[in-house]
Amino acid sequence: MTLNAKIITALAFATMALFAVGTSANAQSSTPQTAPVLPASPTTPDRTGVWGDIVYGSPDAPVELIEYASLTCSHCANFARNVLPKLTQDFINNGKVRLVFRNFVLNRLDLAAAAASRCMADEGATKRTISALFLEQEKWLQSENQLMSLAEIVAREGLDQQGFQECLQDQQVRVHVVEMTQLGAKNHQVNATPTLVLNGVSMSFPGYDSLKLRIEAQLGSDYLNTN
Repeated sequence: MTLNAKIITALAFATMALFAVGTSANAQSSTPQTAPVLPASPTTPDRTGVWGDIVYGSPDAPVELIEYASLTCSHCANFARNVLPKLTQDFINNGKVRLVFRNFVLNRLDLAAAAASRCMADEGATKRTISALFLEQEKWLQSENQLMSLAEIVAREGLDQQGFQECLQDQQVRVHVVEMTQLGAKNHQVNATPTLVLNGVSMSFPGYDSLKLRIEAQLGSDYLNTN
């Protein structure tokens, strides 16, 4: 899915408004809304959770591959199902590549899923939840009660119904995810999901064979001579 910068900004305001609690339906302001000044990194919420980059592989790997993904994006689900296992086998497990996962929210339900996946006790639980949301994406997105289906998935990793509701109502969590999206657009020109950033260079997913060649080029001759 592709978005332009104006749509991303509008989406940020819309998602925040849709989840806002404790505000008057009749409240009005004479000051026009403007895009907030973004911090250098997403603001960390004052609660237990997994915030910022989610890293797969060694933090000392010579190649960094960032993935900006939406949990409601079918192409992102395909990447998780069919590309990540190959990437893990060929480059992550051997310490050559570290994959950095960042949320890029596209809609209200995506924001809920992103928030809930991060309101976990540890990174392992968040990773397993993200994996489940991608692997079961079609099922929970097509259910009659999407939020209930989402709640059932995150409950497997210990986020009960009360915790789920509190997480979705926590404005700091929503701000964290929305800022991550806005920073992706600002810093890496992300306007579609999935977008990859290979050692600082942004690209749409080119197919695994092409991605593999680009990673090998980043690793250089030493890698090619030993494989």
